[in-house]
Amino acid sequence: MVNLFEFIINIIQESIILMFLTLYFGCRFSAPKKYLGYIAGVVVNVACITYFNTIYIYEGVLGLIFILLYFLYSLIFLKGDVFNKLFMSAFINCIVYFLGLFTILCFSILLPDSQDRLYNMFTLTRERVLLTVTVQILLITACALLLRFKPKSNLKKRSIAALIIMPVAVELSMIGFADIFIENSGLSLELLLVSTCIMIACISIYYAYIKISDVVAVEAEYAVLQQRYEYDKRRAGEIEEMYSNTCAMRHDLINHFTTVSSLIDDNEKAREYINSVMQNQIGELKNSVKTDNDYFDAIANSKAAVCERLGIDVQIRVMNNSLSVLKQDEIAVLFGNLFDNAIEAAKNSSKKTIELDVQTQGEYLSIFMINSIDRSVLKNNNDLKTTKKNKMYHGFGIKNIQRVVNEHKGIINFFEENGYFCCDILI
Repeated sequence: MVNLFEFIINIIQESIILMFLTLYFGCRFSAPKKYLGYIAGVVVNVACITYFNTIYIYEGVLGLIFILLYFLYSLIFLKGDVFNKLFMSAFINCIVYFLGLFTILCFSILLPDSQDRLYNMFTLTRERVLLTVTVQILLITACALLLRFKPKSNLKKRSIAALIIMPVAVELSMIGFADIFIENSGLSLELLLVSTCIMIACISIYYAYIKISDVVAVEAEYAVLQQRYEYDKRRAGEIEEMYSNTCAMRHDLINHFTTVSSLIDDNEKAREYINSVMQNQIGELKNSVKTDNDYFDAIANSKAAVCERLGIDVQIRVMNNSLSVLKQDEIAVLFGNLFDNAIEAAKNSSKKTIELDVQTQGEYLSIFMINSIDRSVLKNNNDLKTTKKNKMYHGFGIKNIQRVVNEHKGIINFFEENGYFCCDILI
């Protein structure tokens, strides 16, 4: 009966911890892999506890083993950065050890004559049941608080490496206090005060972890705003150039109409002049992009103007009503970044070619864009990271494209073929 009770408590505790880690980081898989992974993690952890309870092993080593088990579960099944997973695996295990020691010390102070009934795992007593249930309730409360105060972003390796050591050191300290308590139960109050102070220090470390993550989040947000500012400034220049060209054309049209009005009596000369204007100037407008989406037209025409200035041949084909699934800001982000990346690569190639095809395929929106390249991009930069010097303010183009695609649960594929870099998007 006692072993069964302890076994059930172990199942409950490991279920709580792994559920906390899953909610904290989020699962990498969807059902049923999500649930199978969770169940497998609980089974493995409970099996380890059951086995280690049958042999003698130093508690410090046992604590490190469970940190490793939580870390491996997080690494295999959960999202997030490796170092953040390691930190939280150590921190939650530190919380478990503290709550166990804290509850034991409190019970020993409140029930000074019940030590045998509290700690004896081979005899089921009310005190033992109350102790273990209290620990689990406190653990659920602690996990809820940690989920309530999650960091806004993952910390970088250099920021979190030193923090990982602290919960491990606190856990080893708790084990030392437990050994002291076993040797001398009369120091319950003193050990309770000292262990509480140490845990407050550990909580302060988590607070620092949150604050540092806030700083990282602000830096990332600032970098995004800086990138958007540079993009908007570039767009403003392109639009200003288009406006200047439009004004110039307006001025020329006035002169043309004035000339036509003076030649109107001579039909043949007027017709020749109009044909000349159509071929030499108005013909330039034939290549302008005109679809059923004004927002796409504005972006495509501004980028086409940039391509013309850089000597890049651009072909744009868009099926009617194909862009209706995208919001205005998504069109700007998606196609603005696609064109920017394509122009950046094509201008340095010998062919200087960009092609964009947008069409519907059944219920899906297909976006296929290619640009000419002279050498492979993916060979040495498979993740398509920015090669610009100031990486803090660059490298968001691909991420922004992926963000829009992910919001629509679409897929995106980058590949190279016949001297072209290809981006294939299906939304």
